[in-house]
Amino acid sequence: MMKLNVLTPEKKVLVNQEITEITVPVQSGERQILPGHVPMIASLGTGVLKYKIAGSDIQNKFVISWGYCEVNPEGVNILAEFIMSKEEVNEDSARSNIVANKIKLVNEILTDADYEIALNEIQKSESALTL
Repeated sequence: MMKLNVLTPEKKVLVNQEITEITVPVQSGERQILPGHVPMIASLGTGVLKYKIAGSDIQNKFVISWGYCEVNPEGVNILAEFIMSKEEVNEDSARSNIVANKIKLVNEILTDADYEIALNEIQKSESALTL
């Protein structure tokens, strides 16, 4: 078993939640973490954070983006700028956000930063629709 902490600048989403496994979206793809994983720090990617609470086979999910994941002998700490649960997803808004940002990518001249923001918005909305 491991302890999972998930924090944003606004709130503590999970504190010392006992889990058996977690899959974290990092910049290089998805990383599955099991008890005994080697210590590491990774930059979060945008995608779905999946974890199983100890004593349950149910996979819990959040959309996360921008931040860091730390794995240490005690467990996993996630510091994310953005997090969304299934209950917070509005499918119509997510679909509208995808369309609006794809139009922006095609029709506007964007700075590198604005381009990355638009891509990130698309990824967050697409991930939200999978919850």
